[in-house]
Amino acid sequence: MSQVDERALSDRLARGDREALSAIYATHAPVVLAVAQRLLRSRAEAEEVVQETFLEAWRRAAHYQPERANLAAWLVTIVKSRAIDRLRARGTVERTLDLERRASAEGSKAPDEVVDGARARTVVRAQVAKLPVEQRSLLELAWDEGLSQSEIAAKTGLPLGTVKTRTRAALLALHTGLRAFV
Repeated sequence: MSQVDERALSDRLARGDREALSAIYATHAPVVLAVAQRLLRSRAEAEEVVQETFLEAWRRAAHYQPERANLAAWLVTIVKSRAIDRLRARGTVERTLDLERRASAEGSKAPDEVVDGARARTVVRAQVAKLPVEQRSLLELAWDEGLSQSEIAAKTGLPLGTVKTRTRAALLALHTGLRAFV
């Protein structure tokens, strides 16, 4: 596909033209799927990530800058980010299951451990409450709903970079605030 054709398609996509999305999908889906499958090593997960990628491209078409990268490079960047988020989430689930297995193997907790845990939760909640609402809400989406940063960006309509920056700032503030209690 020539640069002129790609530019015309991306312009149509930014205006909400579904046929442009179909044409872009037909042209670029095989490469996007190959990248996702190589990273995830699962065809089913790769297909889900491809769908998420084209959905994100549809939603963020107005933000695409053809002078920075061609459509294929933009789509590959999106799919890599989505696949990495999926791999991170997979790791989080595995760590959580491992912690649960260890806790059940150790048996029930002593009463003082329960009290210490309750105190720690109270301190953490107080520190989270001190965060600015735009940071706190992102942490709550991640912790309470288990959303990845890409999913938070899609849900809130914020750019992924903004979600990452605000999340990092919130975690650093929590780290600093909780240092006094350790």
